[in-house]
Amino acid sequence: MCAEAVSLIVIVPTELKDTMVDTLIGLDRISGFNMDNVAGFSREHSRFSVREQVQGYRRLFRFEVICKRDHLNELVAALRPICAPVKARFWVTPVIDQGHFAAE
Repeated sequence: MCAEAVSLIVIVPTELKDTMVDTLIGLDRISGFNMDNVAGFSREHSRFSVREQVQGYRRLFRFEVICKRDHLNELVAALRPICAPVKARFWVTPVIDQGHFAAE
């Protein structure tokens, strides 16, 4: 069991991808992170460009970081200056278990 770990997921616009990568790489409290290209759908099209309105979605990046629950506030505080101006969405979920696969 891994009750002390959480997963922080943050969705950011493409223009923040490099800043997010640089910030996360610079944090000593995390061992790594994942990044995916995602298509964001929303009922609020006011932030969408004309192209995005026609397509029906916005290209975004999804970052996932697993960290100790005790380090979550520090991680969120480091990302707040980047994410707050664009009102980036985030959520936190518990990590029930984690590990690496190894040959038996």
